[in-house]
Amino acid sequence: MKKLAFKNVTPKVYEGLKKELKNFGVEIAGNQGDISAKGIKGSFNRDTASETLQITINKTPMLLPTSMLAGQITGLVERLGGEVA
Repeated sequence: MKKLAFKNVTPKVYEGLKKELKNFGVEIAGNQGDISAKGIKGSFNRDTASETLQITINKTPMLLPTSMLAGQITGLVERLGGEVA
């Protein structure tokens, strides 16, 4: 299990993240919930007041190490304007 925490996740950053994830076949809706797609299992929780986002990765496919997925998500959030908390 890997926990990721981000700050400065504005509505623009969050919408960009959702769009990019959808391109990979991973859809997230709302501000919290479970993620289950393409062998990836986890959860997310966005706090709109503090503009933070927490993502927990519980499982990844054998050919996609958790650390690699975490790095890709982190890079994406930073590219969109968010920051690691």
